[in-house]
Amino acid sequence: MIKAFYELNKEYPKLSLIILGEGEQRKKLTKMIKKFNLQEKIFLMGYKKNIYEYLDKAKIFILSSLWEDPGFVLVEAGLANKIILSSDCPNGPSELLDNGKNGFLFKRNSMLDFLNKFREIQSSKENLIFQKKLSFKKKIKEYTLLNHYKILSSIISNNEN
Repeated sequence: MIKAFYELNKEYPKLSLIILGEGEQRKKLTKMIKKFNLQEKIFLMGYKKNIYEYLDKAKIFILSSLWEDPGFVLVEAGLANKIILSSDCPNGPSELLDNGKNGFLFKRNSMLDFLNKFREIQSSKENLIFQKKLSFKKKIKEYTLLNHYKILSSIISNNEN
């Protein structure tokens, strides 16, 4: 992500990147940020219990994971009305983003594909972005507690008969 941001910063110098979360790679990331002289552009914020203040200010939510749990962070980003750019990692993104219908997917571990998808977002008409956000919100209704309750209730009712 940091290397990709370095490349994007050449084309879009007003960009900044906020990375939330904590992990064993923090020292390596800090060193890379310094190597590319991006200390004023990339911010490692660590773990945050409430990410909504960051989502609220974001233009794009990027999930660069190689592996991801079911994708709840994507649901949170979609509910915050953010356009989503996600790797096609297993367990959620492809399904939630409906293979690109509800956001933008890039091939994991492919900086070139990431850069191309980012540029595609930047050049997309507002109507397309709006449609992707709307489609995503419709899709995530399948994952609400109410929908899970209805499905479970139906299964239980069918088993009782």
